Amino acid sequence: MGFKRVRSVGGFTETQKQVLWVLPVISPDLDVEAALKGTVNLEGYSLASFDTSHGLNSDVEGTEFPDRLEWQESSLAAPSEQHKSPLDGMSSLPASGTESGYLGNSSGTTILQAISDLIPEPTNPQVDQQENTSPSKPNQTGSPGISIHLANVAVLDSLVDAYFMWYNRSYPVLHEGTFREQYQLRHKIHPRSSWHPIIFIVLAIGDWILTEGSEGEQSGYYTAARSCMSMHMLESGTLLNVQAFLLMGNYLQKRDRPNTGYNFIGIAYRMAVGLGLHREPPGGAIADTLYDERRRVVWWIVYCFESGLSLTTGRPLTISDSFIETLLPRNIDDSTCNLESHLPPPVQQPTVYSAIIAQARLASIGNVVFRELISSTNKISWDLKTSRSINCQFKAWKLSLPPYFTAQDVPSWFRGPRTIIIWKEQNLRMMLWWASQRACNLPSDKEEAQGMCHFTAVETIQEITTFRHDNPEIFHTGLSWYATYFLFQATVVLSIHHLRPSQPIHASLVEASEELWLSSISRARDCLASLSSNNKSAMRCLAVLDRIRERSQSSQAISTPQPSCQTGPLQFEDLAESPGMRPAPLAIDPTLQMFFNDSAWDNDIFKGLSGFPGTGEVEPFDYLPVNNDPGWSRPG
Repeated sequence: MGFKRVRSVGGFTETQKQVLWVLPVISPDLDVEAALKGTVNLEGYSLASFDTSHGLNSDVEGTEFPDRLEWQESSLAAPSEQHKSPLDGMSSLPASGTESGYLGNSSGTTILQAISDLIPEPTNPQVDQQENTSPSKPNQTGSPGISIHLANVAVLDSLVDAYFMWYNRSYPVLHEGTFREQYQLRHKIHPRSSWHPIIFIVLAIGDWILTEGSEGEQSGYYTAARSCMSMHMLESGTLLNVQAFLLMGNYLQKRDRPNTGYNFIGIAYRMAVGLGLHREPPGGAIADTLYDERRRVVWWIVYCFESGLSLTTGRPLTISDSFIETLLPRNIDDSTCNLESHLPPPVQQPTVYSAIIAQARLASIGNVVFRELISSTNKISWDLKTSRSINCQFKAWKLSLPPYFTAQDVPSWFRGPRTIIIWKEQNLRMMLWWASQRACNLPSDKEEAQGMCHFTAVETIQEITTFRHDNPEIFHTGLSWYATYFLFQATVVLSIHHLRPSQPIHASLVEASEELWLSSISRARDCLASLSSNNKSAMRCLAVLDRIRERSQSSQAISTPQPSCQTGPLQFEDLAESPGMRPAPLAIDPTLQMFFNDSAWDNDIFKGLSGFPGTGEVEPFDYLPVNNDPGWSRPG
């Protein structure tokens, strides 16, 4: 499925570039190529319905004393700012810059803080330039002559198809039949309708999938969607508005704008509550229609996005099961229905709703883990019986899944959505046991929790690498994004287990554990290397893992372990006694902070990874850019 590339055209204003992006959408019959070759005045085409003066401005109004947790993420529409993004959407990797926002204990980078304490400083502080020296793709510059993708109707159709094939079947924010009907009549829709940002963000997601998540190019479709969004959308509560904010928020997270995405998801959540989506429609004479079911579907997607993003960033949960009465969606095939149709009966086969039903039930258990254990401020020793009880909930959830979640004979399109759900469950279970071993006081409880965490990390690596090997033809950008996040986190957790055992281990167990560790890490590295060919986040994760391995081997060579542990994993005590291994404290994105709260930030293993998303905070959770202008002083 190719794109029609048009010659690079220089000299356009930003307004003209936006016109060229959106003209094929709002005027499908216009021959843009012919217009360019003729005497068409581009300024004559108005973006009245997408006037950026009424939209959400990317410029933040300055204040004399900004809050220390304020942030500003450069717009995806500004190619000159692409390299300045301090975060990754997974909130798992450290940053070279500032402005990361508050990231709490469950966020991903916390794991890396533990490893920074366990390995020595590199003897050669050579800067890793792989981000800056990687081959550039054509037409991916920020120059005025940037190539403008003059999409025709066939390309737009392919982007819509990609959205519904690879995205909407995991998160059915939109009803496909209704959307496609409106899409064909898009030129007749009112200019201020919330449908316009939806169509453009659908195109942006489809473009992200088909172009393999390219980081170098701006998204003209996102620019158009952003320009469509104005304050009037906040002045009215509609299901369309909730859908628009949901899609925008999730897209921005996946394009490494997690703070902005977090805000959009928050807006969607509050608007959904304002619409009463968390309550069942009042009973009575009115029969249950597809529209009522669509309200349920959208609510549970809001629930999953809000819960998942809170967990990913380590920020407090704002959603609670206590006030929700909305039923889970039914597993129906509504492909021939319209919004006024009565609901067809549920079916015992995969549908576009199968994955979100399972994920909503899983998210409810994940919220318990986050609320009761990970984010809890209760300092009382944790009873491991509670962890075992929660683990039983995960087992019950898995056993209750329909047969098509484990069957081999399923439609190929369903393999991706169902495997993402399985990865999510493994990740939540790993976090349950990691947090448990930190909260327990009894050595036996700590050992049990650590062993369960270790096992789950190995299980995760095997699951992801096997799926990648067996299903290369369906491993699209969205799957790659999730695989990178879960694989990297499991690999680093596994590394920590073997870099710092909590107590002496029998030599035979050391040997067996070492073999399993090396095998799992090797599989993870091979998979990340495969993903890194078109996934820069995977490339960065692989670079961190390589550096961890190199420095741990270096530390083993210079340390003096006890004779009984000569063939075992690196001991934390060896590092503590080694001279010259305590550089200045590390300022690192606290995304994986829950894994490193008990270790000193002593060793910056990420130094020199240019372009690495994360933070270089002056103070904890401080992500304001430093102003070097004369006369400027830091507020405090």
